[in-house]
Amino acid sequence: MSENSTTDAIVVGAGLAGLVCTLELLRGGHSVLLLDRCRPEEVGGLAREAFGGMFMVDSPEQRRSRIPDSERVALEDWLRVAELDPEDEWPRRWAEQYVTRARDDVGGWLREIGVRFFPVVNWAERGNFGDGNTVPRFHLTWGTGKALVSAVWDAINSHPQRGALDVRFGARVSELVIEHGHAVGARVVGQDSDTAATREAGQDKEGQYKEGQYKEGEYEVRATRAVVVAAGGIGGNLEIVRREWPTERLGDAPRHILMGSHLYADGALHEEVTRVGGNVTHLSRMWNYADAVRHPNPQREHHGLKLIPPRSGIMLNPDGHRYGPVPVMPTYDAYAALERMCEDSRKYSWLICNWKIAKRELDVSGSQHNPHLREKRRVRFLLSVLLGKPNLVRHFLEGSPDFVAATSLDELAVKMNEVSGEEAIDPEVLSAEIGRYDEAIARGKGLFNDDQLRRIGQLRNWRGDRLRTCAFQRIVDAKAMPLLAIRLQPMARKSLGGIQTDLGCRVLRAQDGEPIPGLYAVGEAAGFGGGGVHGKRSLEGTFLGGCVFTGRLAAAAIAGAELPLRTPPRLA
Repeated sequence: MSENSTTDAIVVGAGLAGLVCTLELLRGGHSVLLLDRCRPEEVGGLAREAFGGMFMVDSPEQRRSRIPDSERVALEDWLRVAELDPEDEWPRRWAEQYVTRARDDVGGWLREIGVRFFPVVNWAERGNFGDGNTVPRFHLTWGTGKALVSAVWDAINSHPQRGALDVRFGARVSELVIEHGHAVGARVVGQDSDTAATREAGQDKEGQYKEGQYKEGEYEVRATRAVVVAAGGIGGNLEIVRREWPTERLGDAPRHILMGSHLYADGALHEEVTRVGGNVTHLSRMWNYADAVRHPNPQREHHGLKLIPPRSGIMLNPDGHRYGPVPVMPTYDAYAALERMCEDSRKYSWLICNWKIAKRELDVSGSQHNPHLREKRRVRFLLSVLLGKPNLVRHFLEGSPDFVAATSLDELAVKMNEVSGEEAIDPEVLSAEIGRYDEAIARGKGLFNDDQLRRIGQLRNWRGDRLRTCAFQRIVDAKAMPLLAIRLQPMARKSLGGIQTDLGCRVLRAQDGEPIPGLYAVGEAAGFGGGGVHGKRSLEGTFLGGCVFTGRLAAAAIAGAELPLRTPPRLA
């Protein structure tokens, strides 16, 4: 395609939602121009870095594990957690459609292009009071998010209509072109590849990126049918994150926020959609995490990683006091953990455990630090589940400034204060809090009266957690040394709000709620559907699935063949 030429559809963003939409448009016989600021090896955006969890209901994996799930129960869980406001008509309708169609239109579609899921379904977001996921629904992609992206990208490149696709890397959309109220194109700022190495990366050995182009300078591209915004959320712009921070629930925005989103998810297209009259809603609804640490090998400023912290460790506030009366435990309620952290103006927490606990239970939510799962090394992955991940613990102890180890609680307190830069941890307080927990364990299971221990017992009842959860391990134990302290901080990750769309992913005007002809939004840019399908909180695994779902629905709507709507279940 030459400059100023015309295609059927322009897709802005080569993340998962943009790739799915592109594939479905090609399948529908349409020509597509795919634009992204990334380099060829970065195709897939944040999904490429993701753990790869997928929320599905009544799936084959659930049935084989005899997990009784239903659309009614799942929708009740979703709406309870979402806390949608009465005016959230589109988010509610999107939630109904996603829950009823995720198994077939997301999971089934992905299986058709070669994606496979780990047979044991994980149980995320149970809720502190059983008010989250009623049953396990977190389907882990075999190969993590990298395999998910590769499957879609391979399907694009092997499609018979591949010649109808023009991919442009290093291309930033600066402006949407609207004529007579219709979206007809975009203004693009093109950049040539930065280095010869980058250019070579575009010619990888499999040839899968070789069609990508770099075009320098500013130019205009036009589309006859649609312009699709698939540019991600706002998490890559910490200035916007702080501006939109939900102060009514979390207090003032933290001075220090780690970056866990994609660098290009900077909200620029949200502002551009607003400029042309589109409705952007609920940006204060974010899915930020309270269990992040500084990256051992940072690739960008404020680079953070979301941990899956040990459940057998205990969580303390900045002064070393254990959270209570309801303990803060990872995997139960991510938003509640963030609320507890943000009760203190310093906005960080401590997790205390030991080597034995960390080796068995510590993990990272992402593809980078799960190489055996990412590269589908089945035997090594199973061994890591059985034997733990000692090398991962060493990696963080050696590289992340938020990890410290010690042979005594007194020494640990000194090192914790060195990390925080304040004398907040009193060794006597630390000893008392940990001692009380260890004494509860020493009394034996018949006398457990600590809610965290009851939850650990419940965790070990599910086979997806049993191998990864210690059997009531004391913190101070000569056989489990050294002691570890991990400082956890807030990290910007995903946007729950975004560009408001109808069920055909058409962008709606702020003025009257009517669609802007030719303009569509998908994935995180659209709040994963409707400008905020998750409401105020998420059940996890619903983000990647939302990218697939919105990408497919947008392509169907552009082709004039919308997927048939499903009647949502009647709620109790």
